[in-house]
Amino acid sequence: MSAPLQIALTYRPLPNGEYTHPEVADVLTQMGHRVSLIRDDFPDPKSFDLLWIAGNANWHPRILRQLALHRQAGGRRPLVLIRHTEPLPMPKDAPFPRPRLHLREIAKILLRDARATDPFTNARRLGQLARARLYDVLVVSTPSRQAYLAECGITSSMVPMGYHPSYGRDLGLERDIDVLFLGALDVPRRRTLIARLREAKVPVQAMGSWYTTGTWGESRTRLLNRTRILLNIQRFPGELSGQRMLLGMANKALVISEPVYMPGPYVPGQHWVQATIDEMPATVAHYLAHEDQRREIAEAGHDLAVNHLRLEQSVAEILALVAQVRNPAV
Repeated sequence: MSAPLQIALTYRPLPNGEYTHPEVADVLTQMGHRVSLIRDDFPDPKSFDLLWIAGNANWHPRILRQLALHRQAGGRRPLVLIRHTEPLPMPKDAPFPRPRLHLREIAKILLRDARATDPFTNARRLGQLARARLYDVLVVSTPSRQAYLAECGITSSMVPMGYHPSYGRDLGLERDIDVLFLGALDVPRRRTLIARLREAKVPVQAMGSWYTTGTWGESRTRLLNRTRILLNIQRFPGELSGQRMLLGMANKALVISEPVYMPGPYVPGQHWVQATIDEMPATVAHYLAHEDQRREIAEAGHDLAVNHLRLEQSVAEILALVAQVRNPAV
């Protein structure tokens, strides 16, 4: 875009109290746009050209109510972009079971908790926003989410998550951690599957929490640089965790993941290794015993992440979609 935009960008602080500056804000600022971070309040929409709702619109109920009021009043509002990166149900032809919610997720639904981010809540919210015409551009981060929304009659564009230097880099450290799972461990499915792997003698270390600071930032980069294999065990079967893929690849750990439905742009066997939980013990053992093969795939994944999936590229693609809506004749 030639002219700088006034952009209001939503953010959500970590539960551990640590402030995390949204990576996309850095990229937008470097591109010459003026960015204001908003948490869950949008009092003066006339001051902005674009409202960028990041992650999940459901996290910002007050902003959604304000948008609805402005629409009813017929006042000027900025163009609204939803950049959705949270789970949605699988398309009908996906060979995976319907997502099963655990008790905490069900409780959030019943309490109408703004922290709810299960596939069904997310789908219901996007459907409501589409029917109310409260957004102008909807961008999802995986092909399967785009396919699901198409089945629901909701138009979206797919732009994969992009690598940012804060995700890590190769430090050349000794890789003394054979197998790591990094992610929130309050998901019963993950705890069950990690226990199964340990019973099968997979030496997996599991850590990560939204409530501590030890696995974020530079500490996370050093941890992943010590890791040979990073496991991807999903919240819901078939899901593509773009951020975990990027984290492993950026730091040259080999990503071994449960099967993913429509994993593009990641190619199994080239950028990462796919295995069911039952196959995973033998698969992990193979790549721990064949360092040359482990390193070859890790190098290819690293190249894909840091050279071809950069956040700057993702942001440019999203802004091009915004430009088409703002200037449809161009």
